[in-house]
Amino acid sequence: MNMKIETENSELKMRAWDFAKDHENVIKLLDIVFEKELEAKGLNVKVIFDEFKAILPLMNFLGIFSKNYKHMLDGYVFEKEDGEIVASVNIGYSILYWEIGMVATHPNYRRRGLARQLVTAAIDHAKELGAKLCVLEVLDVNEPAYKLYSNLGFVHYDSITRQKLEFGKLSDIPTVDLPEEYELRKLDRNKKSKQARYDLDLRVTPEDVQVFHPIDKRRYFKPLLIRLIRPLAKFLLKIKRFDWLIYNGENLEGHVSIFPSRKEDSPHRIDLMFDPAHSQVLSEPMIALSLLTLKKNTTNEENIIVEFRTSEIKQLETTRKYGFVDIETMHLLGLKIED
Repeated sequence: MNMKIETENSELKMRAWDFAKDHENVIKLLDIVFEKELEAKGLNVKVIFDEFKAILPLMNFLGIFSKNYKHMLDGYVFEKEDGEIVASVNIGYSILYWEIGMVATHPNYRRRGLARQLVTAAIDHAKELGAKLCVLEVLDVNEPAYKLYSNLGFVHYDSITRQKLEFGKLSDIPTVDLPEEYELRKLDRNKKSKQARYDLDLRVTPEDVQVFHPIDKRRYFKPLLIRLIRPLAKFLLKIKRFDWLIYNGENLEGHVSIFPSRKEDSPHRIDLMFDPAHSQVLSEPMIALSLLTLKKNTTNEENIIVEFRTSEIKQLETTRKYGFVDIETMHLLGLKIED
């Protein structure tokens, strides 16, 4: 797709992006547009794009079996005649839905309708490839973007709050024991644990969220091809993680995943999920365990990022108690695509 528009200063052309050709110029744009957000997280865009490059051959291989895997890094850009990219969008297949991201317009080119044209092109592209649902995130204080997406038909179905803890604040983390009735087990990826985690996700996710974006069982019961290439993906990305399941008898009540930073300018990440009926007693011991695990198993002094559904007040209060500070609240918006 190529489209030209006249501006006060130059002629801009919209075209599909070529990741190999364009990624360096897109990095420059994102560094400008998201400077504050990236600084708050301690994140470098180049690190993200390096990971994309590492898995690109694998995605091309998977594309032999399913065309959608060829489209995980699709996108569009507006560029000037000299080749400078001034606006961008990414649209990528995410197995269960299509995700729109990297919606960015250089400050000098805002209020000219570039974002609307790019997002519309991304939606049309996903439609052509059989998409049923497109999702995106928008910062809660970004009212112009929120209004744009709403006008395009997106529905606000959930919100998440992200927090960070600076690595230097890990010096005095106490050990907090689980109550006696709970048992901590390492994750074993078998059929029984997959079903238990799926059932837990159903209990954790509010009904009104599931009405719009249902929990898909394929998130846990992945196709054979994905299971076979998982070790290769972990090798390419140098992923190291710790996973625990928290049981009360034979009932799964929580799941904790810890992702240590793999390189400089890439934060550590902690993912926690607790049954709402048990979150009050599980939050503090599992957050403390997660922080102690990072302290003992990594030397990368990067920020630690955690996120919760904004309505999960208990978890947010507990992380703040351990020194985490809120850095952003993101609204999750989705667009259902009719046949």
